[in-house]
Formats: sequence, structure tokens, C-alpha cells
Amino acid sequence: MSVLNIDTHQLMVFYYAVTHGSISIAAEQLGLTQPTVSYHLKSLEQYTGVKLFNIKKQRVILTRAGQDLYQYTREIWTQLNNIDAFFNSLKVRPITIGVTPLLHSQVTAALSKVCKAHPGVNIELLIENSTQIVQKVSDMEVDIGIVLSTDYDKSKVNPVRISDSERLVLVASPNISLAKKKKVEWADLVSYPIICGAPGSLLHTLVADKFQQAGILTPPLIIVNTLSTDVLKVFVKEGNTLGLWHIKDVEAEVNAGELKILPLSEDILVPVDFVINQKTGSISPVIKDITKYIEQEFRKPSGLN
Repeated sequence: MSVLNIDTHQLMVFYYAVTHGSISIAAEQLGLTQPTVSYHLKSLEQYTGVKLFNIKKQRVILTRAGQDLYQYTREIWTQLNNIDAFFNSLKVRPITIGVTPLLHSQVTAALSKVCKAHPGVNIELLIENSTQIVQKVSDMEVDIGIVLSTDYDKSKVNPVRISDSERLVLVASPNISLAKKKKVEWADLVSYPIICGAPGSLLHTLVADKFQQAGILTPPLIIVNTLSTDVLKVFVKEGNTLGLWHIKDVEAEVNAGELKILPLSEDILVPVDFVINQKTGSISPVIKDITKYIEQEFRKPSGLN
């Protein structure tokens, strides 16, 4: 690869002088003296050996060759701006947010508002169970966690309560016999598979505890699946299993008569926390807005309440 002999600084001085049509304005924009700008322009012309411009009363008037060169310098300037933007993007580390699948839709709705309020913000969303998210916040692998409140280790994180009582519902196909009951007890669920969280997750523990509290010795038939919620809802609609979800995640299907909320003897209510690492310094305006918009989403009442 040959080494370029052309002085790129001279090209940029040329670009500024032509773009602004004035040596004095170019000098001001570049922080140079007018004689220095004139020197660079003449040096560029000497290097090319071609007449590029005429200067009249500090105004730069291009020749045909100068016009052609100016098109090239415009392209160079555009690419330099692109390179600068690329370098800046490397400096801006994305904000990573961990959220449990159960709260994914509410958090996603809130983040759409954050992106409108902060154009260009870079956010990465990590979907895992609450226990895993808290651990990642503790290890500073995730900036923010939106989790179901449980007995997690608070020695390295600062929790802030977002909601005291988010309602979870068990849903089923309206065509199965269980859905026709006026009142459903946990003992009625023994023979039904339930789509729920992985072992160790709050949801998995919650269902197992409900069985134990009801005096049921048989452990619940919990299905752990990594498929999307929309796909899992299809399984429930077909009568193959039950689903445990946030009430807002099944509003459309319940209103359409595709799913039915099972009338348990008591509501399933869980608190939700916002967690950050204790070593986190001042909270940025973006993170403050993330918290604000998420709280607003959780405050919205469900149409099924």
C-alpha cells in the first residue's frame, strides 16, 4: 500500500473555504488566521499543478477543476463525520435492563416512551428470571433489574419498590371442564400441567408453595418452556395446559373469549422491585425516566380488574 503524499489538512481547509465561500469565515470556523488559510489553499494548488480557484475580495471562486475537487472533499467530509459518529457510538455503552418474562410487556411499553424522550439512546433488554437478574445486577453485568420481589440477597443491590401488588392469573381454555367451575381450588389443578417459571424462579416456587399450603402432596406438573408467550398461549387455548401470567398479558385473549381466568379462591398478588447495584453512582436522566415510565405502566389499571 502506497503512502499518500497529499496533505488532507489542506483538503479540509479547501472544503471549509469553498463551503462558506469566504476565507475569513473559513479561518474563523477552523480557528486559523486568514493568511494561514490562504497559505494552505495556495499549497494545495501548487501540489495539484492545476488552477483550482480565484480569490476576489476574500471570496473563493472555483474553476471547473476546483468544482470537481470540491465534490471529492465533500465525500471525504461525510465519511469523516461517519467515522466520528462511529467512534462516539463506541464510547456510549448501552444501558442493559434485565426483566423477568412475566413483566416483559409492561417494561417494553415503557421503554418505547423512553426512546421517544431520548432519541439515540442505546438500550439492551435481557430476559431472565428474577433470581438470575438480581445476580447479574450484583455482578454489574446488568445496569437495572425489574424483578418480582423475593428473598434475594440485598447486600450488593439497592431495591426500590415499583408496585406492591401486581396480579397474576391462571388461565385456561374456556372449553375444558375446569374453566366451567364457579370456584377453583389448588387441589383441582393436580392433573393439569401449568406453564410456569424454571426451578428456582419465583413463579415456580410460588406455585409449589400454593400446593403445599393446600395440603397437596403431589408436586405440581410445571412446564418450563423457552418459547414465546404468544406461542405458549396457543397451547393453553387448545386445552393442553394452563398458563400463569400477568393479568395485562391476557386481556386481549380473555376479552375475545379465547382464554378464561380461573376463579381461584384468592388473588395471586406479587410485588415488583427496581434494583441497581449499590456501587452505581449518580443515576443518569435516562435511567430516571426508565423508572418513571415503568412505574406509570404498572399504575395503569387492567381492563379485567
